[in-house]
Amino acid sequence: MSNVVEIVKRCLSFDDEQEWFDFKDNWFEIDEIGQYISALSNAAVMAGEPFGYLIWGVHDKTHEFTNTKFNYKKDVKNEPIEHYWARNVSPAIFFTFDEDKIDGNRVVVLSIPAARTVPTEFNGVRYIRIGSSKENVKKYPEREAALFRA
Repeated sequence: MSNVVEIVKRCLSFDDEQEWFDFKDNWFEIDEIGQYISALSNAAVMAGEPFGYLIWGVHDKTHEFTNTKFNYKKDVKNEPIEHYWARNVSPAIFFTFDEDKIDGNRVVVLSIPAARTVPTEFNGVRYIRIGSSKENVKKYPEREAALFRA
């Protein structure tokens, strides 16, 4: 079984999305994905998970496979999008994309390491997940303090 299949099976074992993973279909918003990298990295450390995950190809409510068309290898503004995210995430973390077929459907997994020494930022802003929502952690000082402790 591939790493993608193992990750997806584990995430699907929960009834709902958790703060450290999120399902998408074909959604692509370059800066919002960068914000999710920050949020999921920070949420993973808060949940005691080694990684957070953004998973394309799974419907968030029904958990059905959707055969995503999401393309993480394209260029945006003459720059590979992976490079764009890497240079705007601080501290530098080694996030990776992997894909596989599950029941004949293409699934893409972005694996994001949990924050280690300081919270992860995107474009100078720290994000966190509260339930299934992505938020600027500065709005929630108690959560920000807990994030620094974690």
